[in-house]
Amino acid sequence: MTDRDDAARAVLRRNDRGGFTVPNGRVYPFQWNWDSAFVALGFATFDLDRAWRELETLFEGQWQDGMVPHIVFRAPAEGYYPGPEAWGIQRQPLTSGISQPPVAATAARVLHDLSAGDAARIRGLFPKLFASHRWWHEIRDPDGTGLVTMVHPWESGRDNSPDWDEPLSHVVPSVDVAHLRKDLGHVDATQRPTHDFYNRVMTLVEEAKALAWDGVSVARTLSFRVCDLGIQSILLRADRDLLKLAEELGFSTEATALRDWIARSETAMQRLRGADGLYRSLDLRSGRLSEAVTCAAFLPLYARTASPEDALALKEYLAATRAVAGFSVASTDPRDRRFDATRYWRGPVWLMMNRMIADGLSGYGLTEEANTLRQDSGELVRRNGFWEYFDPRNGAGCGGPDFSWTAAMWLSWSGSPSAEQTLTAL
Repeated sequence: MTDRDDAARAVLRRNDRGGFTVPNGRVYPFQWNWDSAFVALGFATFDLDRAWRELETLFEGQWQDGMVPHIVFRAPAEGYYPGPEAWGIQRQPLTSGISQPPVAATAARVLHDLSAGDAARIRGLFPKLFASHRWWHEIRDPDGTGLVTMVHPWESGRDNSPDWDEPLSHVVPSVDVAHLRKDLGHVDATQRPTHDFYNRVMTLVEEAKALAWDGVSVARTLSFRVCDLGIQSILLRADRDLLKLAEELGFSTEATALRDWIARSETAMQRLRGADGLYRSLDLRSGRLSEAVTCAAFLPLYARTASPEDALALKEYLAATRAVAGFSVASTDPRDRRFDATRYWRGPVWLMMNRMIADGLSGYGLTEEANTLRQDSGELVRRNGFWEYFDPRNGAGCGGPDFSWTAAMWLSWSGSPSAEQTLTAL
């Protein structure tokens, strides 16, 4: 166990670029948004100052309207596409034009709880965290419906999930970028999204560039507009964590706004609940819920917005899918025709998803199921190392090796018996 802990810390140190961490030096040579939030939890187990620095550098890329981009381009790298030139954004530091699931406030609450009463770091970060949440609730929900809008599959972090198949089918590709891709030089093509997927998502980038990346215009008019169950749930959980911080730190005006956002989101979440008690993403253009049930279905538990009856339905669903897949949680239902055990978000297991799902299960008293996910996650690393994701059938590592958030999850949750088992108590 100690050897594995040492190896995990070594992964984080190797991927440390001096205050920010790359997910994997070959495949992802920049700073990614939600990766940094999870990585901070890993650093917190042995270097709390460095953990805080991970979040602080992420927010150096924050836009004036509050958005925290999904990539901060810190230095040139020839081995990645799309780089800063593809996004066409003239600001420093260079960034992408879209965001990612807002895990940062939840991670910041964990770091603050570990800071032994020293509130200096969280006081410095709180206004930036609040601005990022306001961006989601106002810019990405301009009509105040309670459902935030995702305008690009990469914003979900679950890039090529079957959740996006139908809404993405209505995006007419206007570019062909297959020859520009660099990822296939590092990872087997069977484990990565298709050329057709890349052509459609880069078409969305061109649409946003034509709007000069104006936030409300992008949210209202892009040809892909979805309420992602993952973002919706993670934001609601992060709102709750940020509210706890606001109350403790005396940010009363911000606390009032957060309570309003939480209430609105809780009501709106019911629109994502299917008749079978399982939650799905919503195509905001067609008004239809996704046909697919993916690992995001468990995140209303993490958000603490599911009912006890919903929790029991998800418990049964977890047992049924694990019996088929072997390891949990497969990112797509292994009984679904769209399931692909090794292709990115169409089947593989991801440890940071397991951690959030286990947190949710624990919150509803399903501790046996939560411990099963922790054991599955630990076993995947023990057998194969710190891969980006894992084949749920046999545990084989897929994607990039020596992956930062997998190492971080080992250190902070799935590894030694003393590792904390939830992100933070609500």
